[in-house]
Amino acid sequence: MRKRIIALTLALTALLTLPACGVAEPADAVPTATLEEQYNGYMDAVSPEYAYDIAMELTTNPDFFNAELGGRTAGSDAEHAAADYLAGVMEELGLSDVEKVAAPCDRWQFNGASFTVDGKEYPVYSYATAATPPEGITAQLVYAGDGTMWDYEDLDVEGKIVLIDIDQRSNWWITYPMLEADFQGAAAILAANVGGFSQIADDALNGQDICGPASIPTLSIGLADSRELQEKMLSGPVTATLVVDNEVEVDAGTTYNVTGVLKGKSSDHQILVGSHYDVHFRGFQDDNCAVGLVLSMAKAMIDSGYQPENDIVFCLHGAEEWGSSYTQYDWTVGAWEMINNVHPDWVGKTLAFINFELPAYEFDTYTSTYSAPEMYAMLDYFANEYAYSPDPVGCFPDGVLTEGYQTYTYSDDFSYYAAGVPSTVNGFLLQKDMETVFPFYENIYHSQYDTPDTYNEAVMNFNIQYYGALAMYIDQNPALDLDFTAQYDRILASMDADAMAAAGADVDAFQAALEQLNSSAQAMREKVVQVNRDYRQARADGDTEKMAELWAEGKALTAKNLAAFEYAQKNLLGLMYERPIVPHEAPQENMQLCRDIIACLEQGDVVTAVDEYAWTVNNVLEWYAMYFSPEVIAIQDDMLWGEDNQDNLYWGSNIGFTKADVDAATRSIFARYDEVGGDFSEEIAVYQAAIDAQTHILRDLSAKETAAMTELAGLLR
Repeated sequence: MRKRIIALTLALTALLTLPACGVAEPADAVPTATLEEQYNGYMDAVSPEYAYDIAMELTTNPDFFNAELGGRTAGSDAEHAAADYLAGVMEELGLSDVEKVAAPCDRWQFNGASFTVDGKEYPVYSYATAATPPEGITAQLVYAGDGTMWDYEDLDVEGKIVLIDIDQRSNWWITYPMLEADFQGAAAILAANVGGFSQIADDALNGQDICGPASIPTLSIGLADSRELQEKMLSGPVTATLVVDNEVEVDAGTTYNVTGVLKGKSSDHQILVGSHYDVHFRGFQDDNCAVGLVLSMAKAMIDSGYQPENDIVFCLHGAEEWGSSYTQYDWTVGAWEMINNVHPDWVGKTLAFINFELPAYEFDTYTSTYSAPEMYAMLDYFANEYAYSPDPVGCFPDGVLTEGYQTYTYSDDFSYYAAGVPSTVNGFLLQKDMETVFPFYENIYHSQYDTPDTYNEAVMNFNIQYYGALAMYIDQNPALDLDFTAQYDRILASMDADAMAAAGADVDAFQAALEQLNSSAQAMREKVVQVNRDYRQARADGDTEKMAELWAEGKALTAKNLAAFEYAQKNLLGLMYERPIVPHEAPQENMQLCRDIIACLEQGDVVTAVDEYAWTVNNVLEWYAMYFSPEVIAIQDDMLWGEDNQDNLYWGSNIGFTKADVDAATRSIFARYDEVGGDFSEEIAVYQAAIDAQTHILRDLSAKETAAMTELAGLLR
């Protein structure tokens, strides 16, 4: 890295570095601690051992689990017991205003299950689905392949227990085969992971959110056990008994977000540091280690005597893994409730939310930070230029990558980000291509193999040091460093000017508004940089009057930047299923895909139409339409677009896309996949109608975004 040495004097630091720290002492006071002293004090107080001990308590104490296999789920007795424990730890640390903040959720408590065939019991783990009667279900076991509608063509599964293979990464989420089995009349379904997740061992079980209604009892079974049962079925009918003690109660649960505050010199703004404490199985990495890290960071700040300029709020969220039935967006419910309903006042007040997931595992030779795009420049400077940003020691030999990685929808930070809070999370999931997951997720994630054997102390130590220093850096800056030229870059990259023009959009006005935004963003960034630089120089000079003046100026810039950030996310952030986009990208993408499909069908090339294009329409939702019954897809669509379900979308609220209505054509060309020289005029008509409908949407969104960029530019001026 291009990092300067730590042992510079304060004056030299002021001259050589870009915007960094600032402390708002009274005008007649001289700073009592240099940046180096504050930094070193924190680093000396960091204790990965303390973080590990917290993680181990949460991993091993039976009071914090509902069943023998584990599970600390939304609104459950175990989650509530863990919340009590964590609040007690915060009080012991000396944090102030410790609270268990209640938020509504659907309650899920999995108390255990048994699956028995010929007197042998096979381990199983439940999803957030229905229970059996207390005496269980005794029924014939039937193997149904991948569990698609096509796999049931020659099967009678009425009242039977279905066994399937599943790859939730390459194929489909458990929701779809569950709903298909229910539609086909099955009494319950068991799924063995043949790929995607839990690949570490043949006895590995899997737990995920269900993204749907409670439906029928749905459980994970080990691959080796599934194969053994399939062998039994080859010799004749197999009868099984399934008992599932599962409590899924809609609109009847309470989760707790546990908070404690390190008080700052001012409470006008705050920095939020958090993770989640609900888990599948015993959840050592996900997310007990993150809970330990958050509390260890609080302890190090307290032990080092660090008094922040702004409040630092430590928040441990519940109901992250799952929190609601009958929604595609059933995770990060505790965090969403916190920022939207419990503390909407935190928007405009929170300088940053620093979130953690699986922070004690070395995923690769490098690490990174996912964030809101407006934070890319700040994170790049902090990692590569700031004098007090620690380098990894004993881990991540290639260091911290800072090319800019947009936070995704798979962790609590997205709920805050979409609500208008600048947010980050450590690089825990996707490799630097932001498409490929790290091997941990295919092998260990959400299985009983997420154990202390995965622990890497050097990674834990680095993350406590690095993100603690980041929190201090943000805290000590007079002006929050948000760079809205990243919005310009993001929107520019999303544009297909020809497609927009063909839709009747005013492309010239769109581009003019975009350039206006870029100009205002550049001017704002220059002001922020200058204020922070001047503040450092004033501190080096001991000019307390100038410091106070610059702090006030920086605070005004921060208020403008936070207001602009909230506006940008409310108006320029969209979702295409789970993928963050600029809103106009959805119709723009769907239109092009439909044109490509039509071109193939006009040539009679149905294979290319299906394999290359059709399944990716609507951000791959058409993939499911190819394999599952229309009745199943109707439930999917109702969860996303149903008029009566719009208050059940959580972080997907008001930022979703309009579906291209092509399901009928998708199923038809998939069924005609092997046909040569056929007439596809009916299917072409469906795709053309979708293009026409999406054209209007693209034109309207382009106009809205033009107005939004103009308004955003004004907010930054």
